[in-house]
Amino acid sequence: MKDKVLLEVLLPATGDVYEFRVPFDLTVEMAARLMARVLASREPARYEASDEVDLMLRAGVGAHEGEELNPNETIRALVNQGVLVDGTPVALA
Repeated sequence: MKDKVLLEVLLPATGDVYEFRVPFDLTVEMAARLMARVLASREPARYEASDEVDLMLRAGVGAHEGEELNPNETIRALVNQGVLVDGTPVALA
């Protein structure tokens, strides 16, 4: 899909991995909050969404594993930098 990137998102509270197609025009903060709300609705007994959620790399090109992504950066900018590509493994933190 054009102008979206497919991310592999780990929810540490459950150990489960989910796939999200994220629009380029969202900031990292907006994307993390959206994913957190969706996952909280799927796992209400084991996960509660928070506005303090961050998105961090689990592995990837151009960054170190465990590095939190800048919450003010757009997904588009990270795709253009090669930090995020389809299938990039990230985690909600």
